[in-house]
Amino acid sequence: MNAETLTSVIAAHGDNRALDLLARTTHAMRADADFVARDDDVASAVFLAEEQPAGLAADALNRVLAEIDAGEAADALAPSAFAGQAHGDELAALPLPVRDAALEALAQDARWDFAGFGIQRLPLFSDDGAHAELMRIEPGRGVAEHDHEDDELTLVLTGAYNDGEGSYGPGDVSLARPGFSHTPRAEPGEVCYVLVAFKGAPRFKGVFGVAQRLFGFPTPLTGRSA
Repeated sequence: MNAETLTSVIAAHGDNRALDLLARTTHAMRADADFVARDDDVASAVFLAEEQPAGLAADALNRVLAEIDAGEAADALAPSAFAGQAHGDELAALPLPVRDAALEALAQDARWDFAGFGIQRLPLFSDDGAHAELMRIEPGRGVAEHDHEDDELTLVLTGAYNDGEGSYGPGDVSLARPGFSHTPRAEPGEVCYVLVAFKGAPRFKGVFGVAQRLFGFPTPLTGRSA
């Protein structure tokens, strides 16, 4: 995906809560001292370009330092906040924006759903047709082949996956558009967590696709009937 394509997606979807969460999480990952920056970091360039210039307020430094302190305090409290939750230790280590979204969803009785062998999904929210989901994929496991009704943006949080068209690691954003069919599969090693922002629903091929068309079978990615 190039910068022009990602920019066009942002422009097309406008004020979108799911896209906003993905952008804020992207920013948070880049602010982490352990994040490995690359020269081809398209997402950073595009999301930075979308920011509006503003003058510095007199208390800007104090506010930044306060936000840093608040972030560090939230990191320290995260393990206890997720205590007793499925995959709690893993969730506590995720970037702050998506971690807060997961806590809010779990507080509203969201639960991890089965999305295929070795794959689980946690719906974060749906807002005006825009959906945000957190997916956990065991190494070597993959989502069934599918196309898309609308644009789908995926941010890799941990681990990596390959969809037959390319490999994506932490901080990478991939774009799947209507007409693009792929089969994402987690690479060996670390569990792969991804944040997915999308509209519409995936359109599955093969057995899942037949079930969707004939029986309204809930899709592995969304849990909703097609």
